[in-house]
Amino acid sequence: MNTVVVSSTMNIDGREFLLADVSRGMGQVGVLKSNSAPGSDTDVFYVESEPVFSMSKHNAFDPAADKLIAQVSGIEKCSDYVKTRLSVVGDNFFLFNQGLARSVTPVLELLTEGLYVVHESKMIPSDGAGNFFWNAYNIRHEVAGSADKNSVIGDANFSPCFLIPCEQAASYQPKKMSVLSEKIEKGKISGGVAYHVTGMFSALLDGHHTATACLLNDKDFKCLVIEPLNDVVYDSEENPGKKKIIALSCPFVKIPIGDLPENMLERFLVTRKYARPATYGEIKSKAAKSVKTTSKRAFPAAVYEKAAQLPDCAMAESAAGVNNLSEEQLGALLAGEVKYDDKIIISSNYYSSVTTACNYLQTANFARFLTFALDIMRNEGLSAAHKYVAERLLNIMHPSVHEYFASVAAEKGETDGFVPEIAHKYIKRWEEHREIKRHEEEAEMHARKKRHETLQAVSETRGIATLEAAVRDIGNIPKK
Repeated sequence: MNTVVVSSTMNIDGREFLLADVSRGMGQVGVLKSNSAPGSDTDVFYVESEPVFSMSKHNAFDPAADKLIAQVSGIEKCSDYVKTRLSVVGDNFFLFNQGLARSVTPVLELLTEGLYVVHESKMIPSDGAGNFFWNAYNIRHEVAGSADKNSVIGDANFSPCFLIPCEQAASYQPKKMSVLSEKIEKGKISGGVAYHVTGMFSALLDGHHTATACLLNDKDFKCLVIEPLNDVVYDSEENPGKKKIIALSCPFVKIPIGDLPENMLERFLVTRKYARPATYGEIKSKAAKSVKTTSKRAFPAAVYEKAAQLPDCAMAESAAGVNNLSEEQLGALLAGEVKYDDKIIISSNYYSSVTTACNYLQTANFARFLTFALDIMRNEGLSAAHKYVAERLLNIMHPSVHEYFASVAAEKGETDGFVPEIAHKYIKRWEEHREIKRHEEEAEMHARKKRHETLQAVSETRGIATLEAAVRDIGNIPKK
């Protein structure tokens, strides 16, 4: 019988999303249990029969324990049928404006039966610890922010923004990166599709090269994020012995029971129980044989540099508790106040307020973060926050940050205090950054020249009138 996807757009507390009911799903994408020892807890994220990565923890009964994550395989080994379904989503939604439901349905059909929330979200292409995501999981290690329950965030809603790759690093193609960078320069920015797996982490099903290109070109990388709707919220005022479900939840949103169509609530109650995919045995066998992945592919040096500047897990956790900061509230913080309009902005503690504001702004709006952080540094009356903010700015290679630190370094020596010391460190890093960038720009110019020469050769040998036509014809060039 064919898979059926019924979906509707919803908006709860300003969070717009698609609620999808998948019936008779193909079971080609999801998470399965693969426990190997008593008391252990191991999950495997799979696509078709490939165990893409494993997630485990030593204490199966501690929901606040972070997990050990390791990449095992990649979707490049899957069938063209599945890869094609995954690859069309980003372009259809972000470039061709086909709408959320229509764009994501080919992937929803690949899932197991159940309810799902789908939303558009800005993602962070790192492992939450300043490492570029695509090759951050080659060795099994504990990943901060991967616990099922986050003690910092608590019950607040958040978007699981950090990424785990589903393609192995060996799939990286420099030529594809160059083409995507050229498209980004023209304003043609696509996106990806991701599946929430644990804590603050989502598996990137498609969009690895786009994520990398966005990072290198200082553009936001957005995804359609699919979250299984598996959890419930109980009425806290009810008698503990008579718990009453008042909402269904996932990290992004809580949906009151009264807002759910009756058939979807029934679907949730029926399908909430874990079900094994048909390929369970094959996936578990492959996962047991493969322990890590390696790759000799070299990513551009700027990738690692820029990934180190991204918000980390602690920043994202802190930011999750803030819904919005107005310009008036930021102005009050810059004036040394913790209140605006007689209400606490973030915290009664000023230092805590500034650190949380920086975390929120860097996660939500980088331009506002830079303005706020530099305004703090230029205000001598806010010296209590200077060391923290200066250390935050140390890893950010940006002209406005360089201008500020250059002025400090010109006025004061390296031993005249912690801010001048950081300023001199920054200037040294800036020079190293410029040298790396110069070499990469030269390599990019050389690559573009070679592509132009190839297209010109196709045009001349095939008698094609334009380079645009040569681009369409280049796939027919016989390999030497």
